[in-house]
Amino acid sequence: MLTLTAAIWGSSWMAASTLSRAGVPAIYSSLGRFGFGALGLLVIMLGVRPWPRVRGAAAWRLVAMGFFGVFAYNLCFFNGLLTVPSGRASLMASLQPSVVFLYSCLFWREKPTGRKLLGLALSLCGAGLVLTQGEPGRLFATGLGRGDVWILGTVVSWVAYTLIGRKVTSEMAALPATAYAIWLGLGMLLVYAVVAGEPAPDVSGWRFWVVSGYLGFAGTTMAFLLYLRGIEQIGAAKTSIFINLVPIFSVVSSNVALGEEVTGPTVVGGVLALSGVRLLTGQR
Repeated sequence: MLTLTAAIWGSSWMAASTLSRAGVPAIYSSLGRFGFGALGLLVIMLGVRPWPRVRGAAAWRLVAMGFFGVFAYNLCFFNGLLTVPSGRASLMASLQPSVVFLYSCLFWREKPTGRKLLGLALSLCGAGLVLTQGEPGRLFATGLGRGDVWILGTVVSWVAYTLIGRKVTSEMAALPATAYAIWLGLGMLLVYAVVAGEPAPDVSGWRFWVVSGYLGFAGTTMAFLLYLRGIEQIGAAKTSIFINLVPIFSVVSSNVALGEEVTGPTVVGGVLALSGVRLLTGQR
């Protein structure tokens, strides 16, 4: 069940890349994805009674979750995939646990163990290898590409969402907290679409609706429920290990479906990054 969850999230990078390559603006790709995702969560939430009431600081935290986890993350996500291969992008995004760990050490005074420091070093080296494709000098000569900056933006956005979410889920159940955040984020996307006035793409074909439905229903609603079920059955610590499979499924699906080349630096960097994440998230 958790392997299926990782496969869905991994293939979501490939699926999203097909929309970006087809020229669908990031805002409309995001609206399609979370339009379906919000609908799926609404159907599920109709069976939950009563809905938790939200007041004061908790309400503002949910707004922040919607902004970082839905609005900012997905604009960065779809814009980044315009130029960055989806498999490589997912490996760059595996930096997220490392950034959370650094934040926890600096601001929450979490004690860094030798195991976690080694994991941090491995993940940073691996991500750097994937980012530069084995040519670090090129990074200093030309700087980060625009797509790379967008993908790193997904890391920052998701880390903010995760840190805020830790506090929110200590005050209410994960399902309604996620539903509220997604509905709020969808509202922000709608406002942005109206204000920006970007011309709507041609959505008369099947691609936009099928891919958006997959990203929304499978990648958001179904995968979230499977992940929660996994936490209930084997605990959060063991469940989190399966997230390490997401970039692997992303690289494989992107290679098979899109013909993306899997380079040597991508493979080696991916192994280093995932090994580091495993050390960071695993138990002693």
